[in-house]
Amino acid sequence: MKIPPYWASVRFEGKDREGRSQTFAASGWSFASLQAAKDDATARAKRIFDRITTGQTLNTYEYSDLPIREEIIQEVFAGDAHIATVTRNRYGALVLNCRSVLFVDVDFPPVKGSGFLDSLLLAFSRKRREERRQAVIGDTVRGVEAWAWANPAHSFRLYRTKEGLRLLFTGREYEPNAAETDAILAGLKADPLYVTLTRKQECFRARLTAKPWRCWVPRPPSRYPWPDAQAEAKYPKWEAGYTERDTSFRICEFLSAHGEAADVPAIATVVGLHDQMTRVGTAAPLA
Repeated sequence: MKIPPYWASVRFEGKDREGRSQTFAASGWSFASLQAAKDDATARAKRIFDRITTGQTLNTYEYSDLPIREEIIQEVFAGDAHIATVTRNRYGALVLNCRSVLFVDVDFPPVKGSGFLDSLLLAFSRKRREERRQAVIGDTVRGVEAWAWANPAHSFRLYRTKEGLRLLFTGREYEPNAAETDAILAGLKADPLYVTLTRKQECFRARLTAKPWRCWVPRPPSRYPWPDAQAEAKYPKWEAGYTERDTSFRICEFLSAHGEAADVPAIATVVGLHDQMTRVGTAAPLA
């Protein structure tokens, strides 16, 4: 898994060709130490400064090519084996990152009208929109069940999320960058960005807590690594408010189990942690 434990954000200041002061900030990471992360951040900020002040074009990197830039909250073990890491993502939710336990989220397609008149009726009829949404949900569930019937070698637990379905595979462990995994994600029509991130970052991800706006909490005031001590000091207050509101919601509703679950410690540990943190089995609203 590409989740560096050390991150730092620094600023580099210098003068451009006209003698004007310019300041650029960058984040750096390291698997070794905080100082190494600071050195990496400084080098990145200086490269940005040098390129911009000399008229060069900046290299661009997609999010998928970078390590996961998230604060590590918890390391998860099965016996002595490290199997997963819980991180806090850019908008403050907790995310489970697994080495070999496969998660697949399948989004419900948006409700759309079949023509001008139908779209007009949908726009003015809440009942019609809800009926159409339930039809979309039913079609999506049946699609996953059809995939399961055609692929009986893969066992999984099926959950409902607020805007889709989640499959937690329980028959065996999987490699994030294997061709077989790509085929499973493609067959289930997983989000293309998730497919890319799975391969590039070498892990499977599943959100464990609510998106802030779904529990009426603003987005965090800043993003990890915090740019300065003042920003870092503000974050705990936001986190406390978010955590309190999050407890009134759940992320998943368990629907069904498909196939036979394997007796694998990593899988059992992940299932238990996932179901506990997403509050499966409670009656709270989905978020």
